[in-house]
Amino acid sequence: MASERRTLASPGNRLLAKLPPAEFRRLTPLLKLVNLARDYVVCEARGQIEYAYFPSGAVFSAIAIMADGNAIEVATVGNEGLVGHAAVVGDSVSPHKIIVQINGTAWRIELRALRAEYALGGGLQELLIHYQAAYISQISQSVACNGLHRLEQRCCRWLLMTRDRTDTDAMELTHDYLAIMLGARRASISETLKPLQEAGLILSQRGLISILDRAGLE
Repeated sequence: MASERRTLASPGNRLLAKLPPAEFRRLTPLLKLVNLARDYVVCEARGQIEYAYFPSGAVFSAIAIMADGNAIEVATVGNEGLVGHAAVVGDSVSPHKIIVQINGTAWRIELRALRAEYALGGGLQELLIHYQAAYISQISQSVACNGLHRLEQRCCRWLLMTRDRTDTDAMELTHDYLAIMLGARRASISETLKPLQEAGLILSQRGLISILDRAGLE
């Protein structure tokens, strides 16, 4: 897979690519490319954040855990962003459980090192401030969609968002996993995907969902 051949000359992460050259060179020795398997738990809800991740192929989910154990995804992070950004300027305790939803690579950096770089100001600080605003906007949109849209619409939105972060139409996803991400029963996910497949918008196979008609999903 292309993301497994990432180098810092072509990091595959949009935030890193936007850094001024001098700041990027300063950050380079602090970054380590790691391969992450699906379902890997980066941080538990209310757990301490020790590392930040710049995804370069992997896709992460921020999941809200309710008191009764129910869970729902509130944000998705891929090559456009950074996992652990809120802890750079705030509390290092994560409000959400962070897991890998799509396996792949990411550039990992110790949180204390990223905090030190952020404190120097410059392009990194400006980028993270803008990204924090975009991340909060994404969470707000997810809240609105979860409350106002049908499960079919929410499922289409989730598939499109994940596709944009993986750059591939074929995604390794199970119905069970989608149920967790969308806060729905597994049976409801199967019922939702069936008409989408019959309409020729997707192809749902065991452990794999492929987007056939992006415009139709939109």
